[in-house]
Amino acid sequence: MHRTTLPAATFGRRSALDAILKRDVGNAAMLLNAFDLETSSGTRNLELRAGAFAGLGIEADLLAVSSEGLTDDSAPDISAPDAFLTRLQRAYGLRLQSTQRAVDLSGSLVNSWVSAELRLRPVPAGPGGRPVNSHFQRVAVVAGGLGDEQERDQPWTAFNRLFSLLAILPMQGIHCRTVAAPLFGLHPSGPDAAADYPHLLEICKQAFRHLPELHRLILFDRDDQVLRPLGATIDRTIQRKDPHHTLVELPQDLAALESLRHLCRFVLEDDSLKRLRVAADLTELIQLLQSDQVSPISLGLHSRRLLERLVTHCLHQCGDHQQRGLNNGIQQLRSLGLDPWLLSCMHQVRTFGNWMGHPQDTGRSRRVEQHDVLAMLCSLRRILADYPWITPPVSPERESSAYEP
Repeated sequence: MHRTTLPAATFGRRSALDAILKRDVGNAAMLLNAFDLETSSGTRNLELRAGAFAGLGIEADLLAVSSEGLTDDSAPDISAPDAFLTRLQRAYGLRLQSTQRAVDLSGSLVNSWVSAELRLRPVPAGPGGRPVNSHFQRVAVVAGGLGDEQERDQPWTAFNRLFSLLAILPMQGIHCRTVAAPLFGLHPSGPDAAADYPHLLEICKQAFRHLPELHRLILFDRDDQVLRPLGATIDRTIQRKDPHHTLVELPQDLAALESLRHLCRFVLEDDSLKRLRVAADLTELIQLLQSDQVSPISLGLHSRRLLERLVTHCLHQCGDHQQRGLNNGIQQLRSLGLDPWLLSCMHQVRTFGNWMGHPQDTGRSRRVEQHDVLAMLCSLRRILADYPWITPPVSPERESSAYEP
């Protein structure tokens, strides 16, 4: 049996995994779950999203697809109108049979290939008039197996191949911080399904251990029912007091909330911050703040990730390019003389995000209430209102050094 796996290693105390469950709600994707372990170099995410890929607002360096839907000439089987590859061709004009390959390992144990950088022109809207707002720079075609009957019984072989491929790409000068992949049509079913999803989580943990350049892995499926068992697995893993579908009511008559919505839009439209790739987090924050009820997990993750990007950008603007986690980044800002009250607001957003995603010790777990959410949102408002927190003198060196998120 031919099977490619990542080498085993012991998970460090500062290793990381975020797992996020997003559900399609109208024209928006709402984040419902998070599983988070902190790292010394920043938060790294495994996200789960339900819905059609083209409308999920994903910004990926690499989109992985399965070779199962391809014919011998690498063209999608048009006889299957709902096939993922067919939908990609319609939405993006992606034609794999004419796509240039940058790395081709077909026929090897990895049995996959990666395209050269793509220049796609997606259609403005997909079926039903829904906007096409997901984008990707390259595509990887991943085989599920080499025809071995025993290997076909292994549900996550395609993911082992994908992660092995990602380990090779940096040596070819291809760097992928954000990778999106479907479940490759491998949906666990039957009485053993509950055991399959923890196995997938463990494979992803191994991937984050061995792929330091990978910061976000986004898994998606059109069927919300397929992802729900994995969301429930996450809840059990971190001993969550409230299930991931818990919502908290927001008082809509607070002027501070409207001010926060305005500040989020202002940052979203700031051209100088577009390279930070915070648009997805800001867009979903705005959508959440316009709702009567919100997911505290969603608020916590998006707010913390936005703060982490802003802190890193601020330090880079001051000439500090060291990789560090959010807590250490805030401490570094303290050494630069940042206002203590503003620093306390940053810690409020950071700790709320940690609370929503970290495994809960049995003796410390507690339920999130409305005043907890409002306290975090007030802190976030102060953070955005005071940005930029430090205005360093412009120098040619700083002007030329772009921040790569």
